[in-house]
Amino acid sequence: VSTQSTGPQITPAASTSPQISTTPVAKPTPPTPPMTPGETLKQEEIQGDFTTSQWDHHNGGVTKDYAWSQTAQDVDVKMVLPRADIKASDLKIDIKAHGVQVQLKQDSSDMKTILQRSFHDPVKAEESMWSLHKGECIQISLEKVREGYWWTALFKDDNHQISLDSIDTTRHMHEFPQEEVACVQKLMFDQRQKQLGLPTSDEMQQDEILQKAWNAKGSPFAGTEFDRSKVNFSNDLSDLGPL
Repeated sequence: VSTQSTGPQITPAASTSPQISTTPVAKPTPPTPPMTPGETLKQEEIQGDFTTSQWDHHNGGVTKDYAWSQTAQDVDVKMVLPRADIKASDLKIDIKAHGVQVQLKQDSSDMKTILQRSFHDPVKAEESMWSLHKGECIQISLEKVREGYWWTALFKDDNHQISLDSIDTTRHMHEFPQEEVACVQKLMFDQRQKQLGLPTSDEMQQDEILQKAWNAKGSPFAGTEFDRSKVNFSNDLSDLGPL
């Protein structure tokens, strides 16, 4: 008599208990608090969440709506576009001595004012201009009335004023009037010539005059090689003959 069981065989099932992941879950980044109009971001708040933080704001500031920078002579502003498909023909920007008005054409062809504010200090309206960087920003370039006067804000009603101590007052050569640039360049050239033992710009000009007089009719040096050492500068140049 066989004792082997003919009943169904029961195989233990694989474990169906849920698998627990050990990968840490990143904490959500808290949202940036809303800003009031004209509020300027502190330096530690400029992280790239705002497009404006990528724009030049040297000696100026950044808000969620615009960034501005300045030199001793001018102020440059970049404003966020309300929408990316704006064309220059959709805008009307009126720059006055004491403020600016920006209007945007609506679907009904009416113009809606999206910005109207007073500058921190007067500008030369006739020398100021604006341009559209399509899909990016509106750029406004302003010429200061008071050259060398540093603005602590772009608009009079800005909530945050930048510190004058944080402004880099170094002026680059191209920021000076052309006459002053020429004078500085002459001084630099003369200093370099002296270091090399060569004539300065004034001495070169004197040599040019002397060489013309050297071979002039009636000059005792006519026909000989020019030699600056033979000229006595204590005497009148007329001794060399007529120019």
